[in-house]
Amino acid sequence: MSPRVRAVFFKELRDALRDRRTIFASVVVPILLYPIMMLGLAEVAQQAKARIEKEIYEVAVPEGTTSFMLDLLKLPDLEAEAAQKQPPKIEDKPGELKDPGEIQKLQQQVAPVGPAPAKEPSLIFREMTAEDAAKALKAGTIRASVVLPPDIDQRIAAQQKVDVQIRYDRAERRSQETLTRLQTLFKRYELAKLRERLSDKKLSTDFIKPLTLSSENVAEAVKVSGSIIGSFLPLLFIMMIITGAINPAIDMTAGEKERFTLETLIGMPIRPVELIAGKFLAVSALALGNAALNVASFGLTFSVVPMPQGGAFEFPWFALPATLLLLAPLTLFFAGLLLAVSSLAANVKEAQIYCLPVYLVPVLGLMVVMMPGIELEGPLLLAPVLNTALLIKELFLGRGTAMQMTYVFCSTCMYAAGTVAFAARVFAREDVLFSSQGSFRVFLKRKFFIPSPVPRAGDSLLLLALMFPLFFYVQTGLTKLLVDFQQGIKPLELILMVVIPQWGLFLGIPILLTWYLKVNPKTTFQWRMPSARAIGGAIFLAVGAWPIVSQLISWQSYVWPIAQDEFMHKALKDILTAKWGTAILLFLMAVTPAICEEHLFRGFLQQGLVKSGKWTALIVVGVIFGAYHLPLFKQPIIMTMGVIIAYVAYESRSIWPGVLMHFIYNGLGVIGPNISGVDESKWKSGEPLPGVELQYLIPAIVIFIAGLLLVRRSAPAQADAKPPVAPIVRVEAPAQAQRVAATVSEPHA
Repeated sequence: MSPRVRAVFFKELRDALRDRRTIFASVVVPILLYPIMMLGLAEVAQQAKARIEKEIYEVAVPEGTTSFMLDLLKLPDLEAEAAQKQPPKIEDKPGELKDPGEIQKLQQQVAPVGPAPAKEPSLIFREMTAEDAAKALKAGTIRASVVLPPDIDQRIAAQQKVDVQIRYDRAERRSQETLTRLQTLFKRYELAKLRERLSDKKLSTDFIKPLTLSSENVAEAVKVSGSIIGSFLPLLFIMMIITGAINPAIDMTAGEKERFTLETLIGMPIRPVELIAGKFLAVSALALGNAALNVASFGLTFSVVPMPQGGAFEFPWFALPATLLLLAPLTLFFAGLLLAVSSLAANVKEAQIYCLPVYLVPVLGLMVVMMPGIELEGPLLLAPVLNTALLIKELFLGRGTAMQMTYVFCSTCMYAAGTVAFAARVFAREDVLFSSQGSFRVFLKRKFFIPSPVPRAGDSLLLLALMFPLFFYVQTGLTKLLVDFQQGIKPLELILMVVIPQWGLFLGIPILLTWYLKVNPKTTFQWRMPSARAIGGAIFLAVGAWPIVSQLISWQSYVWPIAQDEFMHKALKDILTAKWGTAILLFLMAVTPAICEEHLFRGFLQQGLVKSGKWTALIVVGVIFGAYHLPLFKQPIIMTMGVIIAYVAYESRSIWPGVLMHFIYNGLGVIGPNISGVDESKWKSGEPLPGVELQYLIPAIVIFIAGLLLVRRSAPAQADAKPPVAPIVRVEAPAQAQRVAATVSEPHA
């Protein structure tokens, strides 16, 4: 942290802590919230239970059945009494009948018959016709109606089966409670009659119930507690992060605009990026401190609260270190997002309106986390915010893995970098800082952009961050719309599923954004003629990479079992055997991704990041490239290949060697094992994959190394030794900011 950033950080932190509103929201509320909440919930639950027990419900019954229903109210709870008086065990020899006297004695011990204790009835019965009962139930004057024959006693005595129907209103809580009470009455009546019949036949209940089914909970108290709080705790954490960040973010941006103190701060000898960095760190520290204090208060409060079942609540403290680690990049994500959004507002009220949609994010997370069957796998591993919520739930259940932690942490860091870059770009524009109206319009209007050779790093990261959910929804929507999983994938359906996302999103959007941001497409996408050495090196790398990658995947399968997509393999095989099948698959699986993905990842993204350092840019490009590819089993290897292709583009100063390498590598998978030496169709889920034969692997390693040597420093003579750097440009400031224009301008590239 530079001295200027540190000075801004401590200045903003002191100002925020001096504000009584911040102390109250970040310290007082978390300490008092959970004890008050628990006491209040316990009192409300007790009052609600007492009210339900005392409430009396009206039920409509057919004429002449009131006496029968009143008799039901007098029946004792035989199951509860039998549970209190456990019968003595009678040892019998196999196949030997019990003495009838013993059976009768045992029955009396199991189900003693006696009058129920006198108490106020909870149900009142009113005789009505079926039509009147239906109208009254719809109007809400009664809570339920019972349909049964008037001669039910005679039918039961004759051992005839009687149909009884209870009609209720599912939308009304009182009607549902009435249904439960009526069902309990009829079950008691049925049990009493059943035992009378068994008694007449001198049989015990074991005659019709030969098994006694019981269950035993083997889960530890900490796991049970984790399963309970894990369903809502992620929402609480996210809400506390937003609550801790939103007020400081608004006060440090729109609040300073409203107080006219931002001009003084901008007039200091400090760059806008250093200023926003200090503010960003201050907001992040306050938000993370708020979240940590809420976690501690939550744990201390609930650790002393007994469970409703009588067991002690044991807070899963072991999950907190990993949870706090996950909350760190999530805090950065929301801090950058809230700073960017509030910077666009002219005053505090406007900023509050702009930040209001951010609260929808945890609501969506709650809906996903609480849905049954939702697991942290597939695209959800990289879904922003949702992946963190799901992983926190898994951690409190004791099921989170290191691989899940890696994916979630890295992807959240990537999204956080995008929001921070977005905030820095917003804050660096004088039109946004000093304009009282139309900040969004100034930020989005194309006429305000300055031409530059390559995109900014923030633009590149923001595009890739937004592209991921867009690509996921488009791909999923096309699959749901086009594919019939019973009939398989037809060639036209596969073409649409590949062409629309690849050519429309991966290629179309970067080119459109390049035009809109006034970025030079030739330097952004490196449309230069490569040297013959670079072309040869790309060919060697592609040919040698396939067997090497297959061997690496084979070794990986011993620690990470493969989950093979049989449906997709069958679909590709069917298309390959059709007319022009090989040509179609080569176009879809080799030509299309080679052109489209290279322009997005090794063009727009890599050129935007290259100023941050060679290997930093190459590694980030490779990681993001792999994150876009499924299945997860192949992502580590694909990330490595992404770094290699990025290295080819960097050394050759041209996108075309990478396109050629991508095309050949994917094309080998389409052509088949006769050339590549690897047949993926024979891979079986859950089993270690076979390795590559040495006759393919050793030459592949030699060819691959030769390709690296050829690509190294293969840039054409006319290309610069370094990627183009944009000249320093200055944004025209409004009249009130011209005196500080020199301190706020920074390069656009």
